[in-house]
Amino acid sequence: MRKVFFDTWGWVAIAHKNDSHNKEVTRFYNELILNKTRLVTSDYILAESITLLRARTELTGVTNFFDTILTASKVGGIIIEKIDNVRWQKSWELSKKYKDKPHISFHDFSSFVVMKELGIKDALTADRRFEEIGMGFRKLF
Repeated sequence: MRKVFFDTWGWVAIAHKNDSHNKEVTRFYNELILNKTRLVTSDYILAESITLLRARTELTGVTNFFDTILTASKVGGIIIEKIDNVRWQKSWELSKKYKDKPHISFHDFSSFVVMKELGIKDALTADRRFEEIGMGFRKLF
């Protein structure tokens, strides 16, 4: 079964109606669901997404959107991977390995760790760093 990792960019594009990519990303998201694609994200990515959306949109919409994600995770519709101590350490080591790329965020390194562990190649993101890192990941936008 195909798995796609959802980055902050993807969640924000779907949740923020004024985002320039909202319509095409929402359409793509719906196609993924129809094709029974496993949707994966992390608690770090959700935290970053909530922070960005709270700053850009109204709170009620943000609350409803993330309550929907949390409900979907309870029934297996979305998998939320936790960044525990082991993954945090792996992310830290990866950030030191790629010290020549200071523009890559720790959130991104934690995403790379999860994707590598779970064998996920595709990320719902426009962030070129997912391909730039050279770990075989593909950005879907």
